[in-house]
Amino acid sequence: MNYNTDFQAVLAIILALMIFGVALELKWVAFQGVLKRPIGVIAGMVGQWVLLPWLTLGVTLVVDLPAGVELGMLLVACSPGGNLSNIITHLGKGNTALSVSMTAISSVGAIVTLPLNFALTASLNPVTRSLIAKGGDLEIESIEIIKGLVVLLVIPLTLGMFISNRFPHIAHKITPFFKKFSSIAFIIFLAFAVGGNWEIFFKNIGFVLVIVIFHNGMALTVGNLLGRIFRQDNHNTRAIMVEVGMQNSGLSLGLILTQFKGNLDMALIAAFWGIWHIISGLILVYYWRAQDGKEKVN
Repeated sequence: MNYNTDFQAVLAIILALMIFGVALELKWVAFQGVLKRPIGVIAGMVGQWVLLPWLTLGVTLVVDLPAGVELGMLLVACSPGGNLSNIITHLGKGNTALSVSMTAISSVGAIVTLPLNFALTASLNPVTRSLIAKGGDLEIESIEIIKGLVVLLVIPLTLGMFISNRFPHIAHKITPFFKKFSSIAFIIFLAFAVGGNWEIFFKNIGFVLVIVIFHNGMALTVGNLLGRIFRQDNHNTRAIMVEVGMQNSGLSLGLILTQFKGNLDMALIAAFWGIWHIISGLILVYYWRAQDGKEKVN
């Protein structure tokens, strides 16, 4: 895959701006509400931190795929929820406050859960273990992953929440700009990334897209089942389903470029995840709105 240090730096800045934009809307009071009724968040975190990473490991042990593809699937599964989940949940008339709380908690917790889950699951798969073992093509350096998370996640998240809670009037004014600018910038970045590697992307689109669609469908199903098992209402179940099904693939891609030498198969999984989960999320929004419309008529 064609990439360089400038490419990495631009992506890091865009991702930091996206996280910063989400953090500008996070209030401490929202966390207080979660503490009073934490069951919905617990359901989401069980999906994010436990079921999705380890079920993905199970899939990679059963299905014979290239090592880089399996490693990319594990990294995406271990990543926190994506910030677009809040928008999709809102459009789908789910519990947006619950969605924001889950995104915030999974993002903060990712400092520990991402490197821990990824290192464990990748080492338990013989195929990926051979890739990351000492002397292999890639090596897992948990400290380096944590450093990457500090730059891509912790700093913008902390700064955004500080402004949101200390200077709410400023946060209210700048939030729309940061969210729109960072989203547009990420789309442009993906377009350039695909354009610079279009032959590789089109050569692999069928194979990788099938894997991503299956993986994303599995994640959405896990979220839906958890909502039902934890006896959540429809609004909460929608939020949990979207949160578990929309991973922060941009963060995964940033880590792949900075920590895994831009491994092609890993990058393809993360890039297609970033595109497909938006499509699947919008399909869900359309379905839920149609379903709500039928219920009103009846």
